[in-house]
Amino acid sequence: MRRLMGLMISLMMLWACSSDDEVAEAPASASEHEIPIAVSASASLFEDVTEEPFAARRATEWTPPTGYYLYEKLYEDESYVLPPDLSQSTIDLFMTHDAAEGEATTVVNPLHVRLRYSPSATTTSQWKLSLPNVTLPESDTKLTEDDVKQGKYYAYGFVPRDAADDASIAKLRIDNVEQPWSKGAVLTIHGLKSIATDPCVIIGAKEGPDKDHCDDLKAGDFQFSLDTGKTGEEGHKVINPNYLYFLFDHLYSAFSISMRVNGTYHKIRHIKLKKIYLRTETTTGTSPSKTNVTITLQSNGIGNNPIVGDVKYEPNDDTPTDRLIYNNSVGYSLTDEYSIFLGHFMPNSVSKLILTSVYDVYDTNITPEHPDGNLIRKDCSATNTMLLSELFSGQSVSHRGWKYKVRLTIKPTYLYVLSEPDLDNPTVTVE
Repeated sequence: MRRLMGLMISLMMLWACSSDDEVAEAPASASEHEIPIAVSASASLFEDVTEEPFAARRATEWTPPTGYYLYEKLYEDESYVLPPDLSQSTIDLFMTHDAAEGEATTVVNPLHVRLRYSPSATTTSQWKLSLPNVTLPESDTKLTEDDVKQGKYYAYGFVPRDAADDASIAKLRIDNVEQPWSKGAVLTIHGLKSIATDPCVIIGAKEGPDKDHCDDLKAGDFQFSLDTGKTGEEGHKVINPNYLYFLFDHLYSAFSISMRVNGTYHKIRHIKLKKIYLRTETTTGTSPSKTNVTITLQSNGIGNNPIVGDVKYEPNDDTPTDRLIYNNSVGYSLTDEYSIFLGHFMPNSVSKLILTSVYDVYDTNITPEHPDGNLIRKDCSATNTMLLSELFSGQSVSHRGWKYKVRLTIKPTYLYVLSEPDLDNPTVTVE
């Protein structure tokens, strides 16, 4: 079991999802203020679901069964054809603090910032705390680095920033009494894509003295401190010597697809996979393409999951959720051995997974002019509709933080005539 490491990571997160509808977030504009910072983030593994359901590990008293892992390394031990790149995406963060009497007039609270990965030749400037180019409420002034004050904060946020339209935060209410930020918050992520790469929410935060460890970082504690100062000839602000550490919990389910070609068919035809689309349906109809996700977080400081009750998913867009989870214009050559692909989906009442594979078919006449063989059929399409209740015992609907695994085999449904082209698209069979 790997233990939580406090390495400075080419942090978090994500979206080198292979989908062509996922657009990487643009670099910070010249009008945005950025402050150098070092960040590390970790999460628990997904819980595998194969034939039998596992006990829900998302209960209030949840403790990660195998510890936390650096987020960028979550998929290292799996042989995915295209593992998600978790190292270069932006964290959306609300820096909150319990203001003293009258302090709100001088301090922006909450301060909505982004932790943005900025590739650089030097490790000290790979991460920036970015202030969005926005006008402060009831003011004509823009946020500047001077609005980032030294002191104690509480972190509430999510990753990746470009998976959603926006986010908002409200104070936690217990017995209808508004609580201070130290006690928790209600985070709403607006317009989160319902098919996306591993959206996660912050469930713990801490600053550390160096990049190698942060021993007392635990779930249920959102407090961290900033030590700010000036450096360099121009005196730009830096956050130093802090390393910020975050723990994350998954908001979606994962879908692991092992795909191969039937051995007999593979001897006479080669398959090059070009696209995989995923669509989900609930017990009442097709899932929306975007969702508003609301998470209630209550600080406990003892290592338990701070998410209170169920995560709430509300439709934001009525269009279907048919999205690419794999895209390769050249085509990936499948064999009679399994290749593994990965997707993530919003789990709210999802009972049906609809997978569409697009691929080209070649013969096996390999020549220097045609190293893949001769193209027989282009853009074949096969759709598989899978009910969770039929694939996994006791699983009528999907669950947050669980990974569902299926195996698929491409094979024809007719007798092959070698002297003729394919008479139909081969089908993909769920095994």
